Amino acid sequence: MTRAIVTGSRHGVPDTLIRAALEALPVGHLIHGDAPGVDRQAAEIAASLGWTVEPFPADWSRGPKAGPERNQRMVEAGADVCIAFPRAGSKGTWDCVRRAQAAQIRTLIYTSEI
Repeated sequence: MTRAIVTGSRHGVPDTLIRAALEALPVGHLIHGDAPGVDRQAAEIAASLGWTVEPFPADWSRGPKAGPERNQRMVEAGADVCIAFPRAGSKGTWDCVRRAQAAQIRTLIYTSEI
């Protein structure tokens, strides 16, 4: 079973882009940050494809470090692949990408400015 982290813009990307990325992988387990935008889009799409979905919400009461801490928890949960959908200014997405790459998790980056 594939374990995949998804990370991306809070502004979202076209559903077709997320669906194509997930359909290219064997059905598996999706780890996401439970943020508006790509995270929740991917969770809904993954569930419709028969994936198990596991949210890792940030504890924003901890202040600005909550996002990076959440990203680290997702990486530490273990994954075969990180699927990223950054847009201009996607600081949190790039933080998660760097953490996944540092953990030697294969990372696929899809871009869209729609």
